[in-house]
Amino acid sequence: DDALLYLGEKSAYLHNITIVNVTVTERCLSSGSDDGNLSMLETIGEFLSQIYGMDSIIINQLMYGVRSPDGSFQSGHVQSMETKERWGWRKEQLDAYENGSFVELVLKKIGVLLMSLLAFFLITSVTSLIVRVLTSSGVVLMFPLFTCFRSFGMPGADERILALSYPWIGSARRAVANEQIHPQTHLVWAHVAKIVLYYVMYEACQAAWSVVLYAKSIPEALPVWIYGFAMIWEYFSMVFVRSAMSVHFFPRITLIYFALYHVYFYSVPYGYFDVALIPLFLFMTHAMLYTMLALELPNSARGTISVECPREVYNKLSWPEWSSQVPAEWTMFLPPNSRQTPIHDRVESSNDVPTQQNVVTTSSTDATTLDA
Repeated sequence: DDALLYLGEKSAYLHNITIVNVTVTERCLSSGSDDGNLSMLETIGEFLSQIYGMDSIIINQLMYGVRSPDGSFQSGHVQSMETKERWGWRKEQLDAYENGSFVELVLKKIGVLLMSLLAFFLITSVTSLIVRVLTSSGVVLMFPLFTCFRSFGMPGADERILALSYPWIGSARRAVANEQIHPQTHLVWAHVAKIVLYYVMYEACQAAWSVVLYAKSIPEALPVWIYGFAMIWEYFSMVFVRSAMSVHFFPRITLIYFALYHVYFYSVPYGYFDVALIPLFLFMTHAMLYTMLALELPNSARGTISVECPREVYNKLSWPEWSSQVPAEWTMFLPPNSRQTPIHDRVESSNDVPTQQNVVTTSSTDATTLDA
């Protein structure tokens, strides 16, 4: 039982539990002996073990090496005396991974794929929600900050710039100033309370869903890294993913990388999960660089992405919305259904083209007339 790991030396002695100290060095793990000679590959592996550690190697040796006399698996628990992390495995769990019919194997792989897709949906959805809240409500702190800048006599700290950049806050502040029903601090603290509440909910989801999605012995910081990668993806999508090609490419390649990592995670009892985060991060970085250099820059050079058209594809609703209002949170689950075409790429029909192209601009009325 894993309760034995919590016993002190005195309690273990009273219960007649023998403690055997087994020390395993990196040289022994690499070559099989403390005095063994290392090859070039083993030397590189011993050097890299300083980065990714030896926990996965030792845990797998204990899981698959310590067996009963008939060769069957045994349940066990192990604790790192350096980090105080604890890992455990059950005999039934190892038998399920190693044994089973073809039908059970197929069903298991389908379940692995479904769990990977569920993890992607839950993690990216709650991360995109907190990113939207931090972006929409977090900017309210800029307004009192600009007020402090003006009190110190700093030039250029004009709230009109913020009001135009963030109309859902600027319009509300103007309405509060005109109506004077409540002070400006009420609006600020209301958004601050919203940020705190949503962030606490985000942390609670991270803790609760990790119990379901990662319900086995894992490296201690693994869920934090996964949620951190999702946060990077969401901020990158918000800032850089603007063209139609990027919108088509980046979410799909992100799903592929995420699913491949989790298929590996759910397919083995205890693998090199922390080490596998390194290629996941490198592939993620490659996808972001490719999106910016190969997709975004050419579209920006062609004028597809500009100040007038910051995003090529967007979601068009079937009902009117206030221009100074942030769309509801549920709209982030709607797929893009409209595409902005630059004015120079638009093709007009023959019925819309005038018979003569003489364009006369009258400076007195600043109007344009077409002479037919």
